[in-house]
Amino acid sequence: MNDLYISENGIPRSHADAEAVNKIVEARRKEDTWEVIDLLLKLWAQSVPDEVEAININIDEYKESLNDKEFATTKGGGDMDRRFMLSFPNRLMQMIRTQYKVEELQFDKKFYQTFAKKYPFFMVAEKV
Repeated sequence: MNDLYISENGIPRSHADAEAVNKIVEARRKEDTWEVIDLLLKLWAQSVPDEVEAININIDEYKESLNDKEFATTKGGGDMDRRFMLSFPNRLMQMIRTQYKVEELQFDKKFYQTFAKKYPFFMVAEKV
């Protein structure tokens, strides 16, 4: 059944895409933010496997350049250190924003800490 294509606005969509959208809509109705993000993350990983691999390579490179690997600090110039907690893919961020406006879900420190704990694949720091 994966061969079925549904044309929407001239863009072909597979049956699997339609099912994924339905699951996301259902999760959104339940108001479970992290379930929605889980589904979006899976969709992102399936749709751009090259980007997933690139993120993995970039994280390894970031880790090599750190001053303190445990807390992922980098020299910011002068006496200032910066903390590099995680690598967050822009495309995934855009996908989340299609479901949640800034007022509904803020990408603040608490969000990034929770994201890093739930999805350690994206972590640069060894500790959150």
